[in-house]
Amino acid sequence: MRRLCLLLLCLLSPLTARADSLMTDLSERLIAITSSFTGSSILVFGAVVADGPGKRDVVVVLRGPDQGLRVRRKEQVAGIWMNTDAHPFEAVPAFYAVAATRPLAEINAASAFARHQIGLSALKLKVRGLSETSEEASEAVPFRTALLRLKARQGLYPLMTQPVTFVGPSLFRATFQFPSNVPVGSYKAEIYLFKDGELIGANSSALFVDKTGIERWIYKAALNYPVLYGLSAVFIAAGIGWLAALAFRRT
Repeated sequence: MRRLCLLLLCLLSPLTARADSLMTDLSERLIAITSSFTGSSILVFGAVVADGPGKRDVVVVLRGPDQGLRVRRKEQVAGIWMNTDAHPFEAVPAFYAVAATRPLAEINAASAFARHQIGLSALKLKVRGLSETSEEASEAVPFRTALLRLKARQGLYPLMTQPVTFVGPSLFRATFQFPSNVPVGSYKAEIYLFKDGELIGANSSALFVDKTGIERWIYKAALNYPVLYGLSAVFIAAGIGWLAALAFRRT
C-alpha cells in the first residue's frame, strides 16, 4: 500500500518531463516456501506518465533462475526404449511468463521482442558449445521444442499471455501465478513500455523464492553436505525401523 501511495503522489505532482516515464514495483520481494506451500502469486504494478498522443502498451516478463538442462531423446532400439541423442542447454530460465496489455502480435515490435527475448517464440535456448549459425544447431530444434513442451506441462512456462490491466489512465497491474513446484532462486520482473510499437522505456525488479524454516535447513544441508545428509538419512531411517520393530515385539 505504501508503494502504491508513492506512485499516486508521483502522478499528482507537477510534471516537467518531456518524455514518457515508467514507474514500477512488486507486491512483495520474497516468496517463502514452507511444508504447506501450494503455490503463490505476485503482483506487478506501476504507472505510466504519458507525454503526447500514441498507443501505449506495457509488457511484463517474469523469469529466472537460469539453469543448465540436458534434453534426451528416447527411441526404440531392438524393441527397448532407450536414451539416444542428447543436447545440453545452458542459461535456461526455470520459470518464464509474460503479461501484456494485448497480444504480442498486435503490439508489432518483433525486433524489440527478439532483442529482449520477450515471448516464448523469442526465448533463446542455447545449446552448450554450439553457435546459432552452425549446421548442428538445426539438429537441436526438436530438442528446443521438447524443452518448451516439458516446461509448459510442468506449469513453469505458461503458454497464455497474462493480462496487464490499466486502472484508470495511468496505473496498471499484472498478476503472475507460481505453481507449487516453482524452483528456488533469484527471479527478475522486466517491465517494458511501448509506444506505437516502439520500445521507449524499461524497468526491472528483483524477486526471490526461497525455502524457510526446517525446510530451508534440510535443503541447504542436502545441497552443501550431500554425503553427511545421505548418511544421516540412512541412520535416521534405520533408527526408526529399529524402534518400530522393538515396539511391535513388545506388543
